[in-house]
Amino acid sequence: MKSSFISSSAIQNAMRLTIRQGQNQMTKATMEATTGVYADIGVSLGGNAARSVDFSREVDRIDSIKSSNSLVTARMESSQLGLSKMKDVGDGLVSKLTALQGSHDPGSITVAIQSATSALSTMMDTANTMVNGEYLFSGINTDVQPLTDKTTATSADIVTALNTYATGLGKPVSDLTGAEMETFITSTVEPMFSEANWTDATTGWSQASSQNMTSRISNSEVIESSTNANSEGMRYFALASVMTSALLGQGLSSDAMSTVSKQAISYTTKATSGLVTQASQLGLSQERVKKSNDALDAQSNIIKNKLVDLQGVDPYEASTLVKTLETQLETAYTIVSKIQQLSLVNYL
Repeated sequence: MKSSFISSSAIQNAMRLTIRQGQNQMTKATMEATTGVYADIGVSLGGNAARSVDFSREVDRIDSIKSSNSLVTARMESSQLGLSKMKDVGDGLVSKLTALQGSHDPGSITVAIQSATSALSTMMDTANTMVNGEYLFSGINTDVQPLTDKTTATSADIVTALNTYATGLGKPVSDLTGAEMETFITSTVEPMFSEANWTDATTGWSQASSQNMTSRISNSEVIESSTNANSEGMRYFALASVMTSALLGQGLSSDAMSTVSKQAISYTTKATSGLVTQASQLGLSQERVKKSNDALDAQSNIIKNKLVDLQGVDPYEASTLVKTLETQLETAYTIVSKIQQLSLVNYL
């Protein structure tokens, strides 16, 4: 009978190879058990790997649109807050002007002028609000401050025009009647705040664009995602405020002063109505963004489910494989350790 011998070195090398292979399998199985997807998509899916890449790219595209939509939503929400603040200030100015109609004493006149000045200041500050490095009310000119306060120059122009108007009628300003004052306001003061004068590059109040920003919120939807300071709401707001502060201090008759306050109330009411219209238009855009996000979420969930079906592994099976490999590696380590302890010295 012939005996054959296997060296301990050969056994040890074989076990080392087994350990190396087991470690590689262990790394792959651990990754799959943790992530729930194949560790190597190309090897596991073969020809279906291209579909997996397409699905993943589509999910990334949807996430990008939703990220953009979140910035659009933040801009519109900030704009809504600004418009609401301006409307509240306008409502307060109407209350002060209404009180003035019942009393023309110096104290009431002073309060009305101060209220008009304060209201205009608040409107200007709010209209010049910046969020994420962009001016909210500049239309597409997001890097340009929309409004510059021209109260001093405009008030001086109004007073000069008033004196010229009264002189043309052959009477002092203090003798102007309510009807004459109404004619002056509608024919001279109101045109000073037309959109053409408001946006005049040299003397105008606004550097904003009348064209609003647009944003793509889905594959097929584009919305207006901003508003601008050239709207009637803001122009009427400035008109009411500047007219009040410029004319009430000119020593007008009671009849003329009543006309000024009445016209100021009318313009302020138009201003708040215009601001509400702007807010409503933004509200419609906000609703469209919300619906678009809901649709994108649904689309993304469908694609992710397809990805799970395509790439997904059984987490229980992967975990079981990890435990099996752990046992095999421990056994292999033990065998190698025993072999390394073998020595002829022990048998001599």
